[in-house]
Amino acid sequence: MEEKLIDKIKLDNGLTLELYDRSRPVAGDHWLVSFVVLIHVEVRPKYFENEVAEGLSFDEIKSTLGRQVTYHHEKERNFIAETKKDEVFKSLKERFLGASLSYLASPDFPRKLILREYEEALRQRSRFPVEEPCQRSEVRDQRSESKAMTSDKGCQ
Repeated sequence: MEEKLIDKIKLDNGLTLELYDRSRPVAGDHWLVSFVVLIHVEVRPKYFENEVAEGLSFDEIKSTLGRQVTYHHEKERNFIAETKKDEVFKSLKERFLGASLSYLASPDFPRKLILREYEEALRQRSRFPVEEPCQRSEVRDQRSESKAMTSDKGCQ
């Protein structure tokens, strides 16, 4: 899907908000109007300098998330007449910026986003734990002096 960078807004917290138009035709002269916002946040210790967080290690956060997290917000309106698509896009953009810009520009936003992404990564990890490899052990049958393989852990 093609996306077109519409605008970049430098926020008061030093981050850059990127606005994209991913609109595309769907049928005849009707469009799916798609407005996308991205903010890339580098995972840095400075966001946690004044934060006392029990049990949280910056190194653990960074090893879990990597060097960057991305805020992503998308709004869509479907089956919009081609003559109205620019108007609808402008409305989506203005409504989003009016409601969200002060929050996204706040000094706490990067830290909150990083912590939210970290918590989500931990939730995903607990939902889909990494299975340990199948471990088998030998058991001697004392009556027949033969060995049998048994499933101890993770084997079926």
